[in-house]
Amino acid sequence: MILATLFVLSDNLPSWIQAISAACIVALTFLTLIVLRKYAADTRTIADASASQTENSQMPFLAVVMRPETHDSTGGWGIENQGFGPAIDVSYSSSDQPDAAFTRVEPIAKGSIVAAHADIADAFALKQRLVIRYESLSGAKYCTTVTMTKNVMQTQFAKRRIQPRAVSSRPLPG
Repeated sequence: MILATLFVLSDNLPSWIQAISAACIVALTFLTLIVLRKYAADTRTIADASASQTENSQMPFLAVVMRPETHDSTGGWGIENQGFGPAIDVSYSSSDQPDAAFTRVEPIAKGSIVAAHADIADAFALKQRLVIRYESLSGAKYCTTVTMTKNVMQTQFAKRRIQPRAVSSRPLPG
């Protein structure tokens, strides 16, 4: 009887080995998948951090400054790029309403100033906030908001969120 049992076990031994090896392969494949997913997540985090560092190293920052009167300039209020990269698609307004009229100006290189004395002086005299919208070369959108209260200038800087345009639901004619 013992001999018969040994014969049955030896006959089924290869199928048990195959079943165990198949289970081990499945487990190993599953563990490999877990490791690869973690690796992909880490790689994505590194890529995002790299993109963020690149953006931060080239980020423009537009501020309102009082330019001194010099031999070459009459002085007055201006918009200066105090950031690390050029500002493109620059526009400003004395209102932050969605339908406000914005005045467009040329791109402002790092360290450059654009004269805007009359518009800025008018906004401050009327106690309105000055809103400056602009982009970096990467397409990130920024907004500087400046208010003058009791001869103290307050400046706020923010990354803009793009709001979707309103879509009319009127039927087309005809």
